[in-house]
Amino acid sequence: MNYVRIILPLFIGTLIYSILGFTAGPKGQWPYSQLEQEHVRLQKNLDALRETNASLEIRLANLSSDPDTIAVYAHELGYVHEGEQLIKLAGFNGGIDRNLVAGSPVMSQKPHVVPEWICKLVGVLSGFLAFFGFDALFRTHRTLANKKNRKLRRTETSLQP
Repeated sequence: MNYVRIILPLFIGTLIYSILGFTAGPKGQWPYSQLEQEHVRLQKNLDALRETNASLEIRLANLSSDPDTIAVYAHELGYVHEGEQLIKLAGFNGGIDRNLVAGSPVMSQKPHVVPEWICKLVGVLSGFLAFFGFDALFRTHRTLANKKNRKLRRTETSLQP
């Protein structure tokens, strides 16, 4: 029975350390789920950047090769063909979108974890707590058993002639 007082608290401390490590430790389920969420967030940003890139590539191709697009942008800048006259209206900017955005910067975030040393400390403290709890329990049990045995002996001795 003496070995149970030592083995059981060791088992409890190790169990609590393992559960804490597997759930909230550096390689646990909680940080893993945070990394999955971060992956989804970064993937969405990457998809948006790819769409922006495709849109900008189409604009570049039009500006490089399409004469009508080049003429529209030239008129916006004030260039005209010979014999043409340009009329600028006050308060009218034209139909060209000049707000070109290449995307927004996204910083990756580190997952929140319980450090390994805290997991170990909680495991050791729970082992000590279990040891002292079982020790007190066994002492109480032993004291009650001794009192019961003494009472039985007294009744046995009083019953003997």
